[in-house]
Order: sequence, then C-alpha cells, then structure tokens
Amino acid sequence: MDTHTRIAIEAAKASGAVLNRYFLGRASNFRKYKGKNDLVTGADLESCRVIKKHLKRVFPDYNYLFEENEFSEDNGSKYLWIIDPLDGTTFHNRGLPFFSSLITLQIHDQTEMGLAYCPFTDDLFVSWRGKGSFHWNHRFHVRKRLAVSKTRKLDQALIGYSYGKTESHLQQCGALIKRLLPYCRAFTRVAGSDIGYLASGACDAFLDNSSTPWDFAGIALMVREAGGLVTDFEGREWNLRSRSILASNKILHGRILRLIRMN
Repeated sequence: MDTHTRIAIEAAKASGAVLNRYFLGRASNFRKYKGKNDLVTGADLESCRVIKKHLKRVFPDYNYLFEENEFSEDNGSKYLWIIDPLDGTTFHNRGLPFFSSLITLQIHDQTEMGLAYCPFTDDLFVSWRGKGSFHWNHRFHVRKRLAVSKTRKLDQALIGYSYGKTESHLQQCGALIKRLLPYCRAFTRVAGSDIGYLASGACDAFLDNSSTPWDFAGIALMVREAGGLVTDFEGREWNLRSRSILASNKILHGRILRLIRMN
C-alpha cells in the first residue's frame, strides 16, 4: 500500500470515529441548511478538520478541495485531495446508518486513487487507476476485488439515486424515478455507500442529476476499475465538470440513458 492510500485510510478512519460519536449521540450536533436539501452539521465540520489534519501533516503543500469550501486550499500543487467529509448528512442527522467519508487523490488532473469509508458498517472501498477496486471489512473478514454486476434485464435491476440539492433538482429526480420505476426492480437511497455496492455488484446502477467533484471523483474511478461505465445524462464520459452522472454495469447503461432522455 502506497503512502497516499495509507494516510487517506487513516484520515477516513479518524473521520469515521468522529461521525460515529455524533451518530450515537455522544456529541451535540448543530444543524443549518445551505439550501432546501443541502444540510451542514457539526459532524460535517469536525470531520473536515480531522481529515485535513491527517492529510496536511504528511502532505502540507498539496491542494485541497472540500465540500465545505472554507477548508479548501490552492497551493499550486500538481497533487489535489478531493474530500467529502460526510456523504449522507441527512441520513446521519436522522439516525440512519447510510453515511460515509469520501477521499480522492488526483495527480496532474488524473484521478489516481479513491476511497469510500462507511464507519457504521466498517466497509472500506478503495480503488487505484489501472489496479482495480477492492472491498475490505475487518469486522466481517472481507477482503475481495470488486466487479460490477452481470444483470442484463432492467426489470431485475436495483438502482441507486440521489435527489440533488435544489427544488429543481428534486423535481427532476422525482420525474426520473417515476419514469424508470416501472421498468426496474427497485430503487435504493443509501448515500455514498451505494456506489461501493454498485462497484461490488450488489447494486446495478446509480444516477444523480447534481454531480459534484467531492461526491463522485473517486467513485467514478471505483466503478470504472470494477468494470463499469460512468457518463453524464448525455452519454459523455463523466469528469469533474459534469452536471449529472450515471454509473452502471455497462450492460444496462444504454437502456437507462434512453429512458432518462425520453421527452
């Protein structure tokens, strides 16, 4: 394991301890809304501080891009850490265990490593460019290489989704679900962890109409390294500037895209 990955995992585990402390009610968690569906809490901010402290100790001159912008830094480096300290804030805030920390490393604008850590379940998903994606869980003695599902029929597909952060995102997502639901088996909503489960084959596709770098930079690498396909809603290869994201096992991708783009 290279130094970047080792330190990122240490940072994610430290963040996980913070998130679990708030989740279990052992710390007071203030809340405020940046938008209709855009919640920030004390757990978010403390997780930011903990992750940045761990990374800065070893990589002080790197660039940092956090979901909470006050923690971001541009130091003119070719190395960029992209961090979502708490993916699934609403679930975490309501006492549901579907939350994770996401940490991604880019070098020269190329995503080299991405991880998602789900502290309540101790699921750790890690991917490296050209080297595959992996799932580790020490609690349940899991250590395996990931591969997307082989589901061929949309009526057997389990699809994850996110509902965006604004009223228009929410309305568009509702329309998409209404359009897709008659054709698939079920929808699931379990925050960042469902992308790890997509890469592992437990879930068949994921869509989000309000894509952001901190949510999906590492996740896109993870799904691709597991054999999947990641595009925007127009079918273009997903990148940090994309406004939407569809990730799938490739087999279902074209059909889901056609349904998304129906007028």
